[in-house]
Amino acid sequence: MADSLLILSTEDLLQELKEAGINVTEDEAKKFSAVSLSQRFKEGFTSIVPKVLELQRNTPLAKIYKEAREEILAEYLPDSDFRTALILLPHIFKEKAESLNTLGESDADNPYPTIQLVETDWKMAFSKRVQVLVKADGVEVCRGIGVEEGILAAFSAYYVFNFAYPPYMKNTMTFLQHAIAKITEVGGKPLPITVT
Repeated sequence: MADSLLILSTEDLLQELKEAGINVTEDEAKKFSAVSLSQRFKEGFTSIVPKVLELQRNTPLAKIYKEAREEILAEYLPDSDFRTALILLPHIFKEKAESLNTLGESDADNPYPTIQLVETDWKMAFSKRVQVLVKADGVEVCRGIGVEEGILAAFSAYYVFNFAYPPYMKNTMTFLQHAIAKITEVGGKPLPITVT
């Protein structure tokens, strides 16, 4: 479901939202469809992957990734680095990665969109694209393959369900919105940090 909404034409997106009882102006819809949100997200985040990995190299999850990285074929390292940086990103903002990404199919008691990696081992989640579930308030919103799809689907779910970002994940989600997806609000405040 998440992928299909990300590749609709502006007209089709407006129709889908109208049928769902959500009124959106054409200008608002164009923000999402002018360039694939998935493509914009990948391009934007790829540029900061090395910095995120460098800043988080001493965290417990980064140490697990370091072990996993030794076993990964060289051709898969860029994708693995990308996934790992997405998982570690909340730590930069002094937020817990586990508030956004969880291992196993446990039902997190969380009303906000959460990514559940079906894999029960972080090493495997870093090494390959594993199945993910995005849940909100214990209800499955969608499924995907890879942390990348999970993050994008969870991020999109905030807009679909009109959720405000939770206080414990606000900085990470705001960073993804402004700096990576390039989605700004009229009168929105600039980010309090710079990543270069």
